[in-house]
Amino acid sequence: MRTTHFALALCLVGIISCDSGGKVNTGSGGSTGGAGTTSAATTTTVASTSSATTSASTTATSGSTTSASSTSTGGLMWPTCNTQPPGSTVATIPAVWAANPAMPTPEWMQGVFVTAVAHGGCAANQSCDIYVQQSESYPNLAAAQKQSIRYAIAPAVSSNFVGIKVGDKVDAYGFASRNTQNGQNELMFLVTPTLAGCMKVVGSGNPLPTAATLDDLTITGYETNGPLFVVLPGISGKPHMPAQTFAMWNTATGPTQPLAEVTDMSPYFLPGDVFTGLTPEMVTHWTTVQGVFGLFVPPATPVVKYEELYIRSMADAAP
Repeated sequence: MRTTHFALALCLVGIISCDSGGKVNTGSGGSTGGAGTTSAATTTTVASTSSATTSASTTATSGSTTSASSTSTGGLMWPTCNTQPPGSTVATIPAVWAANPAMPTPEWMQGVFVTAVAHGGCAANQSCDIYVQQSESYPNLAAAQKQSIRYAIAPAVSSNFVGIKVGDKVDAYGFASRNTQNGQNELMFLVTPTLAGCMKVVGSGNPLPTAATLDDLTITGYETNGPLFVVLPGISGKPHMPAQTFAMWNTATGPTQPLAEVTDMSPYFLPGDVFTGLTPEMVTHWTTVQGVFGLFVPPATPVVKYEELYIRSMADAAP
């Protein structure tokens, strides 16, 4: 059993504090962040699921920028992305992948496209993930490699990203690095009170998924080539409770036992972090399922990495 929100992952790198059970400490005895569950991991055959509640209410913003000229923790002026922040390097997503920085490096990217936003939209005081890709579409998986990246945003600064949505064309700033702590291995942008970041909407687009199969989605592929916005044909699964993820399999071949590696459908990028319109414990078939492929690596020993397909709306799972 596990919880999928990124706030727990921040515990691994010491950005926010957690208790011994992995609950995020807010300083007032409460917890923050969205949550979900999974039903399989690479180190197990078939694992049980657990449910978790979420809070994903969003607030409105005005104008095209989602970061205000405010003072962040420590007295630092928070960037607005109206112009290139001082000290940053102009880059593209492929250039960030080519550099593969080991230490947080300030990068300024112009005109990238948003493919997924956790919870259906970032909210204040809630951890948030945003996936962006360089172009609107790619002809095949080979062309889509190293073209996308994740922004992982801490609860304390997530209000600066309220209003960003799928399809936005944004100028984006942040600190990129490959996180290798505690068994992780991901090139990403981390935004915290001390690692500033911002996005400004400069237009809109229509990002399209790249055709793939479940066999194309692997942990090694994610860590070496990045996240992928994909569409999968002929998918089946057995949904559980609305906040739980569940294993997917190819409709034509059926589930294979034992399951050495499973990709789950996750509700973490849906409003409220829950599936709607699915019947629990009833096998369901979809002609296509599209979403962003990612990993979740919770604090655990030994390290367990979970494959996730994050759908952004229930329309992403076509009957």
